[in-house]
Amino acid sequence: MMLEKYLASHQVHFFKLLNIKNLKAQKLLDSKLEIFCKKNFNDEKKIISQFMDYKKLLINENTKMNLIGKSTIDNFDQRHLLDCIQIVKHMPDRKKNVMDIGTGAGLPGVLLSIIGFKNLHLVEKSPKKSAFLEKCKLRLGLNFNIHNNSISDISGINVDYITARAFAPIEKIISLTKKIINKRTNYILLKGKSYLLELEKLNTNNYNWKIYPSITSDESKIIVVMGK
Repeated sequence: MMLEKYLASHQVHFFKLLNIKNLKAQKLLDSKLEIFCKKNFNDEKKIISQFMDYKKLLINENTKMNLIGKSTIDNFDQRHLLDCIQIVKHMPDRKKNVMDIGTGAGLPGVLLSIIGFKNLHLVEKSPKKSAFLEKCKLRLGLNFNIHNNSISDISGINVDYITARAFAPIEKIISLTKKIINKRTNYILLKGKSYLLELEKLNTNNYNWKIYPSITSDESKIIVVMGK
């Protein structure tokens, strides 16, 4: 009887330790990112879980190819995940056609798929990075189209939202995407401190734009451009 009590008490202690270790192992995401998910997504638990899976997959693959800068890994959650998903506030309709150009590692394209955008096109001309996107699609059970092409070679798709992060100046992005836009297309662009110089080159007779602060950097902005 004494032996059974001893084993039972130690078994409880063992499982408490095991649960603590599991909790620590699951604590992979920054608290600001988790708060953002809870405030903005109804299915935040599933989204957070897939963000963690994507993060692990990307960091592992980054040892084999240059998907993101190694110096950004320590601050991955805010630098990449939170920075990208903040644009969903400017993309209210998840059923519309979305194209993420120069998506690279899938930032923000793969994240938009995790969040629930269905009609999603990811454009990446690098075969290696496109192969990584295919791996993300299969491993995470996501649904998006991968275009292993230059954006200038793509036509025949009517796109409502065009996203880009660290891809090209705004004027060039508009020029490269003329074959796939409609009168209601919005460009949702993550830009750095050169955004004002880029906006000065746009024809104000043809385009309107709005500038929104980034929640991850005082120097960065979200620029939403639309035709008149």
